[in-house]
Amino acid sequence: MSFKKIDKEFCLTDNSVNAYGYRLLTEGLDLSRFNPPIGYFMHKRELGVAVRWEDFRIENDKLYAKPVVNGSAFPNLASEIEGEFYLAASIGGIVALEINDDEALMLEGQTGPTVTRWYPREVSVVDIPANYNAVAVLYDENDCVLKDLTDNKINKNSKKSEMKKIEFTTEQLQLLNLSDNANDEQIGVALKNLADKAKRVDAVEKELQDLKTETTKTKVKEILEKGMSEHKLTKELADNLEKDYAGNSDALKKLVDSMTPQTRITNSKDEKTPTDLLEKFRGKSFNDLYVSGQLEELKADYPDYYETLKNKK
Repeated sequence: MSFKKIDKEFCLTDNSVNAYGYRLLTEGLDLSRFNPPIGYFMHKRELGVAVRWEDFRIENDKLYAKPVVNGSAFPNLASEIEGEFYLAASIGGIVALEINDDEALMLEGQTGPTVTRWYPREVSVVDIPANYNAVAVLYDENDCVLKDLTDNKINKNSKKSEMKKIEFTTEQLQLLNLSDNANDEQIGVALKNLADKAKRVDAVEKELQDLKTETTKTKVKEILEKGMSEHKLTKELADNLEKDYAGNSDALKKLVDSMTPQTRITNSKDEKTPTDLLEKFRGKSFNDLYVSGQLEELKADYPDYYETLKNKK
């Protein structure tokens, strides 16, 4: 293996505006995350690692370092650097941790944002600096493209981002209670008010639905309690009906109202009341009763319950 440390400092980065219109703040560089501190030749990773950077130092806003050349993969690179054929370094694989579009941070000629916290994945030896041979893309820590700065130019005169402008029709403005000559600020306020109103409407609708559910639940209990007090229902039957008609108090009332209060006509323990007879039909479907031959009996004694099962079928 052949490695050679070059006693020549390269300026890796500073606070100036680069060739792509944005800039990296040296004070926001997390150098501890540039590990291992390697670099390629002209950002060509497929050729292998060309250098390892050592002796980092910061002077004012400039970051300096010295390269250790991988002579096994690049046998001529050390002599080419010493012969001053390659005197520039270019940061590649920039991981942007924090981006700021504040105009107060922009310098003359800057057309992109200011990267206030960042670190590189590699720093290549190149012939021309300022990332002319690198892709001007920022990545997040998961290697996902964060911001394509070549598509995010800012007008040099106004220094304001070019944003897609949405044009509203006269009818749309009227729905917002705005005139045809409403400005962007007025439209923004109207849209915010509309969104706030929609949130309030959703909240009220939920409250009404909750109230309706609770009211229906209360009505169901009242109907069943009345049915038991009038000897129309047993406790077991009332519990089952409460489950079946939890959300339909009107249908339950109609069913209970159709029932006749029951009294025993004999003291025999084997004698069954009509309510007991209705109980024996519970849990059976319309088809079950048809197959068992009980359908006609149900229809004759409890026509409303018969109709309920029929409608469910």
